Amino acid sequence: MDHGDGGLRRRALASGPDGVRPLSLEDAVARIRRGSAALARPGDDPTDVTPPNLGRSAEDGPEQGIVWIDIVRPTDDDGRMLRNDLKFHPLTVEDALFGKQHPKLERYPGYFFLVLYAARINAERNRPAFNEMHCFIGSHYIVTVRNDSVREVREQMARWRAGPQHYSTVGHLAHGLADAIVNSYFPMIDHFGTRVAATETEAYERPGDAMQHIMSLRRELLRFRGVVSPTRDVFSSLLRRDLPFLNPDLMPYFQDVRDHAVHVTEEIDMLRDLLSTAVGAQFTVTSNQLNQTVRMMTAWSIILMSMALVTGVYGMNFAHMPELDWHYGYAGALLLMLLTGGSLVMFFRRRKWL
Repeated sequence: MDHGDGGLRRRALASGPDGVRPLSLEDAVARIRRGSAALARPGDDPTDVTPPNLGRSAEDGPEQGIVWIDIVRPTDDDGRMLRNDLKFHPLTVEDALFGKQHPKLERYPGYFFLVLYAARINAERNRPAFNEMHCFIGSHYIVTVRNDSVREVREQMARWRAGPQHYSTVGHLAHGLADAIVNSYFPMIDHFGTRVAATETEAYERPGDAMQHIMSLRRELLRFRGVVSPTRDVFSSLLRRDLPFLNPDLMPYFQDVRDHAVHVTEEIDMLRDLLSTAVGAQFTVTSNQLNQTVRMMTAWSIILMSMALVTGVYGMNFAHMPELDWHYGYAGALLLMLLTGGSLVMFFRRRKWL
């Protein structure tokens, strides 16, 4: 498990003339509230505040900077802060606290609510793992809420602190975070590609074991697609002109992120097609083996039937038969039949015919 957050459950950063610096949670909340209040004109309906353009320049913001609050493993106190202090909608707060949401982008008065999944490979189990992340994105702030350590969040914060001049608006920060998350899908594609290639080989060499691996891979790919496909739709909605989310300068960057998501989706579909081909190959190999088995058993049946034919015609009632006067002849014949039947059962099971 990734423990890169080092036990840090809450942190807040803010940009200003002197760069990016840590900020107390109370000061960060106060700056977000002051900025949100300044963006609402007197007399406006507080339930009908249109989210301002996230591509606006930092100098136009009420605080002349960006605030980022990151919450790991949120508690009930964090939920109350999000609801009461930051005035986020209770439904979005509930989603952030309990998780298990599909990737989505929702518009609420004054902010957008974004859900994405970062992907990684669980080295211990050699299986994919997905970490859910929730973002509240306003005109001058980002609030991220997550239950697990997400490497992309830490790396984006580090890039922001190292070069704040490259992230003058919330839109730039949101793009950097989204781009890092979508890029985390490409190692997953390589991982699945290697496993699919190995499964294709196994389908020809060990068809009896291949089917279980194929079905497991299909389930994992289906789960992966269930994450990537809605993510692609999220970025498609970001590019719609009717959303006051991006200025023209940022649109090509989010278009690039969407193209990456589309590419990953196509790669997943191709891998699923390869698995379907492997299933067909496995059935073909199994059918060929079955035909060979049937031919072999048919040959042995004919051989034994020809011998039994001679026995049936003559009845084995000859005058001079060594076993006719044997005291243990009947018990020996029964024992011989049991040994022959048991040996054949073991032989057939070893060949996986039974």
